[in-house]
Amino acid sequence: MAKSKTASFVVELGLVTHQNEQAVLDKRFKIAEKIYNKVLYHARTQLTELYKNRRYRDVLAERRLSIKANDKNRVTACNKELQTIQKTFGMTEYALHAYIGRMREAYKKHIDSFTAQKIASTVWTSVSSLLHGKGKKVRFKKFGQLESLEGKSNATGMRFKGDRLEWNGLVLPVTIRANDLFVQESLSLHRVKYCRIIRKVFKGGNQYFLQLVLEGLPPVKRNNNTGMPRRQPAPNAEVGIDIGTSTVAVAGDDGVILKELFPEGASYDHSIHLLQRKLDRSRRATNPANFNVDGTVKQGVKLTWVRSKNYMKIMFRLKDLYRRRAVALKEAHNKTANAILALGNQVYVEDMDFRALMKRAKETTVNKNGRFNRKKRYGKSIGYHAPAMLIAIVKQKAPQEGGALYEVDTFKFRASQYNHVNDTYIKKTRDERTTFVGGQLVQRDLYSAFLLKNSQPTRNETDRTKCSATFDTFMAHHDTCIQTLCQSTGHQSCNFGLRDFQLA
Repeated sequence: MAKSKTASFVVELGLVTHQNEQAVLDKRFKIAEKIYNKVLYHARTQLTELYKNRRYRDVLAERRLSIKANDKNRVTACNKELQTIQKTFGMTEYALHAYIGRMREAYKKHIDSFTAQKIASTVWTSVSSLLHGKGKKVRFKKFGQLESLEGKSNATGMRFKGDRLEWNGLVLPVTIRANDLFVQESLSLHRVKYCRIIRKVFKGGNQYFLQLVLEGLPPVKRNNNTGMPRRQPAPNAEVGIDIGTSTVAVAGDDGVILKELFPEGASYDHSIHLLQRKLDRSRRATNPANFNVDGTVKQGVKLTWVRSKNYMKIMFRLKDLYRRRAVALKEAHNKTANAILALGNQVYVEDMDFRALMKRAKETTVNKNGRFNRKKRYGKSIGYHAPAMLIAIVKQKAPQEGGALYEVDTFKFRASQYNHVNDTYIKKTRDERTTFVGGQLVQRDLYSAFLLKNSQPTRNETDRTKCSATFDTFMAHHDTCIQTLCQSTGHQSCNFGLRDFQLA
């Protein structure tokens, strides 16, 4: 029987480490990287042998034909036979647990069995994506790339007791601020499921933190002086979100939001670009024999790379900048999520496949001038603005406010094409950022969010009656928001279509 899953949240605390304890943690993370790569190499080898098996290939082909024929019984039989063959080749999570258990004997002073099993489970997650056709390649951990280690329970291995972490003879106290009511309430009222050690890169080197995975929903954050909640609970109202690759539009009963996701990231990205160029110049200066005359890296031969002290300093500065950017991004998304939930706790959003939007186009097309169109899509924009992270944060916070996040079917709902006044669907180009609804000029994303807010219970189409009853209120909030954006002196995204309102 599968273990029951309960709600969880994470509390992060700083670990107090001295020089000798830091050295032990550095060594254990280095060992864990080595074990991870060995297990991954073993799994990849077994996977290659599995693909060579003729019977396995025949069953896969039969399964594909059964899926096309919609023969569910035959598909189930093929799945069972595939699992049996995979088990024969050691392609199961528990087989990797057994393999890493034998390997761990040489390092049992540093890596306990539960931590080793979690490493094997991480490898299995990567390899199983290849088995199920969801991934194309598995990657080994480079030097210093492993960022976390975790246990399976708080009973053995990594254990949090009182105010310290105990792990294989290592005892590390944690830092808890005296006025941090959130941490104190979390530790006193919730059970620790398991512990996770996080390694973060700062300018001066690595620092370690402890993440406690606690059971249940997190307590409300309170003001340290008064003990009252920092913000008012979300009203029981509907909110629609139209999420893009770099912008978000929100419509509620009491207001609308139209903003670019994490515009502050541009300054971080510029600094990162300069440091990457500096790293490249240092790499070329210290390893001239590894490059061809045209500046490309030599291929077909094993290369040895020299990293100077200056190179390492620049690399730590770059990693520190990446870390600070990630922290600022998450903080900005949390603020946006709080603003969304302040409008209502029943949130409706389209079910977006951001991974598909990141992939390059497969077909080669030609434009009207006879030139080939670019195959790139929205990979960089999604990577810079992380729209999926915002949806994940809202999905996590909505139940804490007594609500939920509902995903509507993008292809059935077609929020960007619908007009509730004349009940028609008209497909628009990406350049059309505004549309006319009932003779009024409306920002396209805000109107899509309005339609999502008024979704029917089936979440396949909008409710025209609700739209007609609330459209005037929406337009009042819409006009106020657009006027504020037009009068703003800061940079505004061209995706808002503000020029159409200024010319109207």
